[in-house]
Amino acid sequence: MNTARTTLIETIVWIWIIAGIVIFAGVFFVTSPLPYVMGEIAGSLTASLMMIQLYSSLDIELDLPEKKAVNHSRIMGVLRSVTEIGVLAASFYFSRWVMPYTVLAGLFGRKFAAVIVPFYEEFRQKRKGNLQDSCNDNKADR
Repeated sequence: MNTARTTLIETIVWIWIIAGIVIFAGVFFVTSPLPYVMGEIAGSLTASLMMIQLYSSLDIELDLPEKKAVNHSRIMGVLRSVTEIGVLAASFYFSRWVMPYTVLAGLFGRKFAAVIVPFYEEFRQKRKGNLQDSCNDNKADR
C-alpha cells in the first residue's frame, strides 16, 4: 500500500497545483475575486477529501470477498458522487460567497490530476533512470 499512498499524495498535490493554476489564470478577469478563489478552494478541498475517501475504501475492499468488495465499491462510488453533487448544489445556494463554476473546476481537478499523475510518474521514472545511468557512467570513468 506504500505505492498507493504515494500516488494518493501525488494526486492531491496535483489537485492543488491545478487549483493554483486556475486561480492565477482567472482571478484577474473576474469582478469579484474572493468568491472565485473561495469556490476553487471549496472544490479542490472536496476533491482532495474524495481522493482520501477513495483510497480508504479501496484499502477496505482489498480485504473483502469479491462480491462484498464490488457492492462496497458501488456504494462508496455513489456516496462520492452524491457528495460532489451536494457541494456543487450548495455552491449555487451560497453563490454570494463562492462561484459555482470554480467549485466545478475544483471538483474536476480530481479528474485532471488522475490523468496527469501517471504521466508524471513515467517522467519521474525516466528521469530517475537517466540520473542513475549518468551516476554509473561517472563511476565507470573513474
